[in-house]
Amino acid sequence: AIVIKPQYFFYSPSAQRPSAENARFYDYPAHEFRYKAPDETELMAWGTPPIPGKKIIVFMHGNTDNIESFYYKLKTFAYSGYGTFMPEYRGFGGLKGKINQKNLEQDAITAVTYLNKLGYKNSDIYLYGMSLGAHMAIHTAANLQKNGAFAGVILEVPFDNLAHTAQKHTALLPFGILLRDKYENTKEIQDIRSPILIMAGSQDQVIPVELTQKLFEHAPEAKKIIIYRNGQHSNLFNFRNDLDILNWIETNEKSI
Repeated sequence: AIVIKPQYFFYSPSAQRPSAENARFYDYPAHEFRYKAPDETELMAWGTPPIPGKKIIVFMHGNTDNIESFYYKLKTFAYSGYGTFMPEYRGFGGLKGKINQKNLEQDAITAVTYLNKLGYKNSDIYLYGMSLGAHMAIHTAANLQKNGAFAGVILEVPFDNLAHTAQKHTALLPFGILLRDKYENTKEIQDIRSPILIMAGSQDQVIPVELTQKLFEHAPEAKKIIIYRNGQHSNLFNFRNDLDILNWIETNEKSI
């Protein structure tokens, strides 16, 4: 018998503090930034500065590990002159705090408002979210664009909502009722006033590609979707999706 654990759909953080020294050794020139959430929770991020005239890409990771597991995805952008910023959530990477939808959404928003305080306008920022982090990117874009639209929103292996994702793994439990954290992406994506790039793998076993396609249908123009044949949930980098993102960004910049 297959036992489905509901917490599988939630959070698997690494409590280990990410090592910027390791990142620098492997050619991601990380600087550590420290700041606080509105409730005084201590937060941190890694970042690299843009060269003059380039924008900054904010990467929001999913429900597992910590930022050290993902910096490889940003090296291409850093070496192309773009700024990069990788915020960590409370409860991940050795940070204290309770992990839930409300808190993670707040931590994502706090990271971007921190960048605003450093002088980056929303129009200087691309929001890039992977998996659960795609929700953070969508939510942040929808809630902060009153201060100006973002340069763009990049969503890697996103889902339409968490209940549908859970139901794809088991039809035996009423997950829509059981899930306290809903992550309703289809509702919020409709309000975004920025160009949107969505990426998925045709063989994704975690978030089936049809859920990503449903989200794309709800996204407003201008939008683009790339589905990587035989791509899975965590390996789109092997298909060089970083180069596709870079090309999309550069095309987007020319159209402004």
